Amino acid sequence: MQQLTAKMIKWVVLFILLALALLCYSMGTMSGFIVLIVLGLLLEAAFWLFGARLFSRKKTREQARQTS
Repeated sequence: MQQLTAKMIKWVVLFILLALALLCYSMGTMSGFIVLIVLGLLLEAAFWLFGARLFSRKKTREQARQTS
């Protein structure tokens, strides 16, 4: 149950990161405020870096113990 909750929290956080990145991009391009575009780039980078861990197919130690 805790693993399911932790995974759901990770998905929600990833969705929020992506939504904030898109919001910063759109606000930055409409207003011409470069800081918002840079913030959007940083949020997108965080999305890809932390999202890669979620999509990783490698088994963790805990999962390996449960299967053996």
